[in-house]
This record gives sequence, structure tokens and C-alpha cells, in this order.
Amino acid sequence: MQAKWAIALVMTAGLGAAMACTTSTPDVEAPVPDGVPDDVVLNPVDAPLRSPLADDALRQAEAEMQQRIQSDLDLLGLGKIGSVGSPISSELIAYRQAWAQTDPDIAPFLGTWEKEWDMIPHYFMTVFPSAVPGRVCLVRYSKQETVTVPFEIYNTPLEFSVGQVVDGQLLASNTQSARSLLRQVPVSDYESEFLATVEPTGNMQVYASQRPPAIAPTWPAVLMEQFRAAGCRG
Repeated sequence: MQAKWAIALVMTAGLGAAMACTTSTPDVEAPVPDGVPDDVVLNPVDAPLRSPLADDALRQAEAEMQQRIQSDLDLLGLGKIGSVGSPISSELIAYRQAWAQTDPDIAPFLGTWEKEWDMIPHYFMTVFPSAVPGRVCLVRYSKQETVTVPFEIYNTPLEFSVGQVVDGQLLASNTQSARSLLRQVPVSDYESEFLATVEPTGNMQVYASQRPPAIAPTWPAVLMEQFRAAGCRG
């Protein structure tokens, strides 16, 4: 279900998906129900959510996030990578401010998040609001390099899940994050906003915000059916 999806799958700029800091495909892959194409992974809307990060685990995640960002900034300063993150989007700020009027708990997490600096793999995650208070909808994927053909890149299946923001923590069935894992950092001549997620394996992925969340026209109908059933708003 991987290499055959080489570079042929083209995603639009609005799509985001994916926060484990490994060089493999995403950590958890849910079973594919009958009738669902193998380029989509749909986690049930009622799938059990991950438990909140305990205080010690959260402090450890915060320290790791800081270390990861600083390491990339050091590489940027040495000229070994071309960029880290992106300038904070004014359109995304306005989008969050609008949603904060009705659901302030979820607003800080909303947006398209990407990790495209440095080498493959690259990770993408889009966090959408929902009509259900406190709920967010996640669409994630990553770009990976095949193990058989050098420099051949493929997209992993789109993975859909829902999460709930509880006491400042974003809890989904396949990942988790927290307000303390969301921070703004000076990068060269601009400010960039980073979000870290902790995967079920314990691995971390760090993303940078890009733009407001948007539905990609290439998304399969089966994903959109689940998206609408969960009350997700694009």
C-alpha cells in the first residue's frame, strides 16, 4: 500500500497531515474497512482517544520539542538547511480569531501544519474545526522515499481521525498534543509557529503552521463522507 502510490498522488497546498519524528511511515495504521480504497485510512469517529499526557511526560515532550527546534536552527545557522518553518500567516491568525469566538479551546490548534524542511520524510497535518464543541478533525499524510528506487517519492495514505481538546490537550486516537507544545520562535528575520505531536509509539513530530485549513479537491469521496459525518468544517 506504499510504493505503488509513488509521486502520482498530487496534493493541493491546503492539505496538511502528519506530527512522528522517524524516518518510517506513520506509526499507527488503522484497519481499512470494506469499500475503503487503500489510499485512505479512516479512524472511526468513536475510536477511543489517547489518554492525556501526565505532567512528567508533558515536561519531557516540551524539552524534546525545544531541543528539536534548536537543532534545526543550528543547522540553518551553519547553512546546512535552507529554511526552518515559515513566517506566521496573517490569514491563519484571522481564521483562528474568528473560531475563537465560538470554540476558543480548539482555535490555537487549527491550521495546515507541515514539516518540509531538511531531508525526506516530510510530514503534513491539517487540523479542522468541527460543529461539535471541543472537537477537531485531523487529516495527515507524509512523503517518503522508496527503499527500492533511489529518489523515488511516494505519499502515504491519507489518514483521517477526530480529536477532542480537553484541558489544553488535543487527544485523538492516533496522536496527541498540548497547548504547551505550541510555540512561536524567532527564525532568521521572521517568527515561525511550531506544533509538536506525540505518537502512540512515543515518537515526536514537529510541524510549522502554514495557512488556514482547506479541503483538497483530490480527496476521495469516502474520506469526505467521514469528514461530514464527524461535523468537520472546511
